[in-house]
Amino acid sequence: MRYQDQLFEQRENALLDAARRLFAEQPWDRVTIAEVAIAAGIGKGTVYKHFPSKEALYARLVLDLSQANLLELRALHAASTAQDAMRRVIRRAFEQMLANPLQAQLCLHCDRPEFQERLDAPYRQQFRDMEELYQGFFSEMLSVALNNQALSASDCQNLLWGVEACVNGVMARIASGGFAHWAEPIALAEYFDRVTDFIIAGLRSQASELLAQPLCHE
Repeated sequence: MRYQDQLFEQRENALLDAARRLFAEQPWDRVTIAEVAIAAGIGKGTVYKHFPSKEALYARLVLDLSQANLLELRALHAASTAQDAMRRVIRRAFEQMLANPLQAQLCLHCDRPEFQERLDAPYRQQFRDMEELYQGFFSEMLSVALNNQALSASDCQNLLWGVEACVNGVMARIASGGFAHWAEPIALAEYFDRVTDFIIAGLRSQASELLAQPLCHE
C-alpha cells in the first residue's frame, strides 16, 4: 500500500474512533463534524475528504459493525451443531446489539428511507450489498435447520420478513433502554430467550408448510 493510502486509512480510522468515543459520551445526533475533527486531531476540512456528511459517517459506522457482526455470526454457525446453530446465532445477534445500544440506535436511524435517500449512491449500494449478505446467510442457516431441504428464494424472503420484524423489535427495545421503566421489569436475558423461541417455532412451522406444497419447488 502506498504511503498516501496508508495515511488516508489512518485518518479515516482516527475519525471513526473519535466518533465512537463522542457518541458514547453525549447524544450521537448532537455531535458535530467539527467536534469529531477536534477529537481526532484532524482539520475539519479534511474530514469531508473521508465523509461528505454526518449521514455518511453514520453509515460507515453501521456498515463496519454490521460486517464485523456478520463475520462473527458466520463463525459461530460453522462451529455449532445443526441442532442448535440457529438458536445460538439468533441469541448471539441479540447480545451483539445489547453490547452496543448506541449502535442499535444508529442502525434504526440508518434504516429509515429518508436517511437512505440522503446518502450518496455508493453508500446506498453498500447497504444493499450488506442486506444481500445477511439474506444469503439466513438462507444458508435455514437450510441447515431444515436438514438441507432447500426453499425457493421467494419463500426464504417471506420467512425473513417475519424474522426481521422480530429482530427490529428487539433492536428498538435495546435502543430505548430495555424494560427498566416497566412496573414489573423483564430481564433482557429472559426476553431474548422468549423471542428466540418464538422466531424458531415460527420458522419451523412456516417452513414445514411451504415444504409440503409441491408448487414451492417448481
